Amino acid sequence: MKALQRLFFIISILTIFNISAFAKSGFEFILNVPLQMGIGVAPKYLKDNAEANGKVDFSGGITAQIGYMKQMSSSFGISLLAEFGYSHDAIAMSINASSLGSGIELYANRVYFSYSFDSLQVGLLPKFNIGNFAIGIGGGIKIPIKGKLYMKFLNIEQSNKLGRGDIANIISPAIIGYIKASLDYSIFFMDNLAFNIGLILGYDIAKDKSLTIDGDKIYYGIFDIGVELGLKFGARVN
Repeated sequence: MKALQRLFFIISILTIFNISAFAKSGFEFILNVPLQMGIGVAPKYLKDNAEANGKVDFSGGITAQIGYMKQMSSSFGISLLAEFGYSHDAIAMSINASSLGSGIELYANRVYFSYSFDSLQVGLLPKFNIGNFAIGIGGGIKIPIKGKLYMKFLNIEQSNKLGRGDIANIISPAIIGYIKASLDYSIFFMDNLAFNIGLILGYDIAKDKSLTIDGDKIYYGIFDIGVELGLKFGARVN
């Protein structure tokens, strides 16, 4: 996965230079590094029957947004951007040990566990540009390539790697849907080149393959909040 991240970064940098000739026509390219807290959202069934509580874990990655910005009036423009990249996310929570029915409750009251996924990310993120500010609202899908199951109770820890086939046995379909909102501020140090800093909010959702309670499907969620740092290349709204 590190090799994939390096390749994605190189392709992104080359894209910046390849579109330089078109910068005046409104093309945009933004390379972002999001740094987020992911808060697990337990399904209602696990809350009611296993006293499940969502826990905080790290999420992040590297994404690129590429598209076109149309200036509508003075100081206002609309960007239509495709978003793609690499994402690391974790669904983390703790449950009552007795709900597992395996005798663990004799040693610990609660069990912590998390599913973490390394995914390819594809989506759309339209943005409304007001001066140097940009408000984005969009979404898409994350395609997990590999992952890890981590469990801990008392001082006992267990970790298992997950391949694509394992992931398909946990969530079905084997994708994670997401919605996202962002607020960015661009600090231009050249006519068509700026440093971006922003706030991001997001929500990921995945359906459990094995659990169906009274015909209802079970969904896991991740609420993301954090910042992103980026490099923006493209037309400036003024």
